[in-house]
Amino acid sequence: MFSRSLVAGLLLVQGVALAPIAFAQQTQPWPERLYNPHPVVDDLILPMPCGGAMAFRRIDVSADGVLGDRKITLGGSEERFAYAENSRADYIVGGFTDKKKPDIRSYYLGKYEVTALQFDALGTQCPKVNDDGRFPKVGLTWAEAVGFAENYGAWLVRNVLAKLPAEDGSPGFVRLPTEAEWEFAARGGLAVSESVFVAPVFPMPEGAARYVWYQGTESANNELNVIGLLKPNPLGLYDMLGNVGEFVLDPFRLNKLSRLHGQAGGATVKGGDYRTPLEDIRSAAREEFVPLDKQGERRAETTGLRLALAAPSLPSTRRLGAIRAAWEDLPKTAESPLAAPQDDPVKEVDVLAKAVEDPVLRQRVQNLATVIKANIQTRNEQRDRAALSGIRVGAYLAKKLGEDTRIIAFRENQIKALSGVSDAVRDSIKKQLDADRAALDFNLSYYIDTITQLTSEYPEVVLAPQAQILKREFEARKLEPMLPYVDTFMKQEIRLRKDGKLDRKAILSEIPA
Repeated sequence: MFSRSLVAGLLLVQGVALAPIAFAQQTQPWPERLYNPHPVVDDLILPMPCGGAMAFRRIDVSADGVLGDRKITLGGSEERFAYAENSRADYIVGGFTDKKKPDIRSYYLGKYEVTALQFDALGTQCPKVNDDGRFPKVGLTWAEAVGFAENYGAWLVRNVLAKLPAEDGSPGFVRLPTEAEWEFAARGGLAVSESVFVAPVFPMPEGAARYVWYQGTESANNELNVIGLLKPNPLGLYDMLGNVGEFVLDPFRLNKLSRLHGQAGGATVKGGDYRTPLEDIRSAAREEFVPLDKQGERRAETTGLRLALAAPSLPSTRRLGAIRAAWEDLPKTAESPLAAPQDDPVKEVDVLAKAVEDPVLRQRVQNLATVIKANIQTRNEQRDRAALSGIRVGAYLAKKLGEDTRIIAFRENQIKALSGVSDAVRDSIKKQLDADRAALDFNLSYYIDTITQLTSEYPEVVLAPQAQILKREFEARKLEPMLPYVDTFMKQEIRLRKDGKLDRKAILSEIPA
């Protein structure tokens, strides 16, 4: 919780103690191709020693208030990797606020993997500037990756403090990204829909070989490649998957169904590398990097890093006051000092009741259990109604997809049949056909998002009974033609839950005629 001037002053006073490395003097600026071969207007470019620079991309996260964050689903559904990557919920938010968009909080992530040239620029002598320096830095330990981030952050504050994004007067700082920050960005963040976000990889319309360096003669061919040769992901980040695996801040943990296991192991490496087969390339990929082997410190020619730029959680006394006020508004759950807390609140009240000797007070506690049961029942009913409503929307969307498909087939046949009509008439039909295809694509995306949302928010034991209730409602309203659409929606919901993905063509082929 310091101002920029105070931070700068403290660093100047303590410069000898905090700067074990005497960085080389600045030289001529590097050519842009060495640090940002694909510049765009909203890149954040931060200087480095020796005339270097590093490019960052802003990663937006929607959040409500100072304690708001976003629930996301990380991991995947592939059974062979479930011990490490099974789907789990996590939460994320950035530390930088946007004054024009108060519901957006951001962090920054390196646009490219840190190169050998950038890494060497933090040494005591400036490196030779040439194209060989564009290869990602590999063969380092996790501690060296962390140390590089710390040294770079110290250099930035001492030399270009005004260029750093700030939050409430406190400058941002560089570090390794957390696993949630890394995977949120790798999947496409807010730039993709929910259904695309949970897919194994981000959209690659031109084929994986145009976006990822993976094992194979059509791609990396077991060789490291320089940064930025391929296409970026939806957030403008290059080589998030493949090329080199990337260290993150979190230690590696196994997966225990829907959460991480309690044992923390070595470092976590994300993204796969140039030796990873294409079928194993996925945003969920996470491997343990054991820091030591029989030779001592372990290093790998397939592992590098990418930096994050973050803001302090408590950047100012003003923010601390706002957080305290927001904390007071959060619902509290008091733990029983009389017994281990129970998962079931009704059982928790029963434990309390047994510990109370006064019969009048005991009765009041038991009455409280009745109130809690009523509230739980009300909540469950609201949950069931919401689930039923979602399935109803899905069924109507399925019906609309069937109608869209039939209209497009009619237009296509119409163009074939009217080969002798004027060009104006044919052009009019073609324009309508293009509009119909766009409508189908939009409705299909909406349909997949609806399935994805319901699958993530409700277990199958909730959705299946509500689907049957909805079918009974349709029957009672003489809407029997809607029943196949309910069945189709539920069939595809189960497939998404099992496989973790849906194929757009397969969806359309299964829609009832």
